[in-house]
Amino acid sequence: MDSNELNLCLGCMNELDENGNCINCSYGNDIPRIQPYLAAGTILDNRYLVGRLLTYNGEGASYIGYDKVAHEKVVVREYFPDTFCTRSRGSDVVVVNPDCLAKYKTYMSEFAEVNKTLSRLRSLPNIVPAVDMFAQNNTTYAIYPYVEGVSLKKFLQSNSGRLSWEMIKKLFPPIFTSLSLAHNAGIIHRGISLENIIVTTKGELKIIGFCISSIRTSTSELTPELYSGYAAPEQYSSLEWQGTWTDVYAISAVLYRMLTGCVPTEAYRRIGNDDLIAPVKVNPEIPASISHIIMKGMSVKSEERIQSITELVTRLFEQQTAFVEHEKGATQTIPVQKPQTQPVPKAKNQEDEQSEKIKSIVIVALAAFFVLLAIILIIIVFSGDSDRQTSSIPPRTSYTTTTTTTPSQDDSVPEESSQTSATTSGLGEGSLVPKLVGMNYKAVKDSISSSFTVIVTEQYDNLDFQKGYIISQSIEPGVSYNPNNRPELKLVVSAGPSKLVVPTFTNLAQDIYLEILKSEGIAYETKTMYSSFVPEGVVCNTSVAPGGTVDITKNEILIVYISLGVDPATTTTTTPTTTTPAEPADDPTSDTSDTSDSQTTEPAVQDTPATE
Repeated sequence: MDSNELNLCLGCMNELDENGNCINCSYGNDIPRIQPYLAAGTILDNRYLVGRLLTYNGEGASYIGYDKVAHEKVVVREYFPDTFCTRSRGSDVVVVNPDCLAKYKTYMSEFAEVNKTLSRLRSLPNIVPAVDMFAQNNTTYAIYPYVEGVSLKKFLQSNSGRLSWEMIKKLFPPIFTSLSLAHNAGIIHRGISLENIIVTTKGELKIIGFCISSIRTSTSELTPELYSGYAAPEQYSSLEWQGTWTDVYAISAVLYRMLTGCVPTEAYRRIGNDDLIAPVKVNPEIPASISHIIMKGMSVKSEERIQSITELVTRLFEQQTAFVEHEKGATQTIPVQKPQTQPVPKAKNQEDEQSEKIKSIVIVALAAFFVLLAIILIIIVFSGDSDRQTSSIPPRTSYTTTTTTTPSQDDSVPEESSQTSATTSGLGEGSLVPKLVGMNYKAVKDSISSSFTVIVTEQYDNLDFQKGYIISQSIEPGVSYNPNNRPELKLVVSAGPSKLVVPTFTNLAQDIYLEILKSEGIAYETKTMYSSFVPEGVVCNTSVAPGGTVDITKNEILIVYISLGVDPATTTTTTPTTTTPAEPADDPTSDTSDTSDSQTTEPAVQDTPATE
């Protein structure tokens, strides 16, 4: 049964009229295929009809689809990292670049694990889960329910660009609860923004867009997808830790945008000069306490930021007391005054007292409701998971593929999360060494330091573990120990890639670019050179071209050339003929007297370095 027999529009999967036209969209079934993605009309697994391409990023592509068995719209997600593979014209099979095969398999394994974990969260009403997964065409596909609605971005555009706090605090609690439970399952979104939150036709909010972690970091080997204004500072660096606090930054930025109507300043620009204006100064109708909490959730330094969604919710919905802001941003709570002993009108006093009691009861009841809801959802989501070793995706959870290599961790993400909880809460009291391999070192550092003498060594270029995760431990899990003796525990932690990608410098001022290099952990030196076309103080060249790499294990140093503007000794005489521009030197460090500006367009006058 093909698309013609189903009589469906491949653009929206609604039925065509008697003339074969779609009354819902302007998509034509004769629209040519967009290379290298699947052609509309393709059938996958003898079940799913593939429609038009919806979105794509460094991880893969999403298509609208139709489930011929369940007779409903779906979203088909295809693992297709375009930096590692391609697809021959006229074929659906993915062709992997030979030198990228190992990386392709590693990321595909992560793609599968993310979707298996999402399938276990399908009882959460505000997260769109994977409902099926299978291997075909030398790649992996995940199937998601199709959500009817619009993005939060479009929703705001139709509502004067912003919402009041009163409306937000009614809409967002379910989102907070679902996101917190996803974190408990070991999934960090890293891409929360107005585009990845859907407002359904029923007025509910749903989170979409979960991806593998690598495309949410600017220095990844995959094409990164960061949402400007919502991505946290640590996502612009391969040396910074990412975690639940990364999503706290993003959701706080979403609240900032919804309340003020303004997109926050990009995080990497705030590193050197934090000029982000407090929400209450943009919109005085925002409660001052809420403004302060949002700013705390968007702190540039991750260690100064609110660390979890639970903590953020607690602060947002706790009883708000008045406070004053000092010049340095500190806050001071003004305590509630005790009732005056002087006589006051009886009726008025009783009325105020009754009002305060009602307010307190409502707040306490609201807090208790959210806590109870979270507990119930945790029980529903994770009950019985310890007895299951495979994905809980219906009929197809026996998913395997010979082209996928699974990392060395044997535990599923949720099981590691529960192990982390037991470890961090029980250290100092128990007598068995916990399993630390596969855990984020930063997350367990404080807890294990109180029970062990910890010695950490770093290992670069470990493909099985992300940066910051523990590779091995010197004492095997389950070994009995005395926490009072603080035995020596040696840990090997992944240090990430040894070669760091040089970021682009186009039109960036010296101070901004150098801050970016610092955040990436790239050592540098600066030199100056005259340039006829690059303004003074702007970066005009680097010893390694953007996109190239610097090996930090070899202490390689990047030379950054800063423009001094036009050389005062340069003549202003121009020639009447036009010649081909001189090519810039391959290595700016080899002979500075011949270094030319990479943006030169008038070869009659070459830019020269300043005399040092």
